[in-house]
Amino acid sequence: MLTAAVKAGVGRETAHEAIREHAVAVALAMREKGAEGNDLLERLAADERLGLDEAALAALVSDPIDFVGTAPRQVAAFVARVEPLLAADPGAATYHPEPIL
Repeated sequence: MLTAAVKAGVGRETAHEAIREHAVAVALAMREKGAEGNDLLERLAADERLGLDEAALAALVSDPIDFVGTAPRQVAAFVARVEPLLAADPGAATYHPEPIL
């Protein structure tokens, strides 16, 4: 959302502050006041500082895989390093340590 707001011409600090304010308000409403739903997207869409409507915000959050950043590359790099170790010692994958306590 921050990036989308900046692309729409909003200053990074302004966008960050608006998002933070609404995120904290929603969390407090849910935690302390027992609010049932999460109305963060509606709050953000109503905030003129961001310049993003509900449709734009809904599109931003429509694909959760967009939020994982570099995790797929990191996992692939880890697997690439582990595969040779597993090939050298196939039994290592079935190892179960004894309980510590």
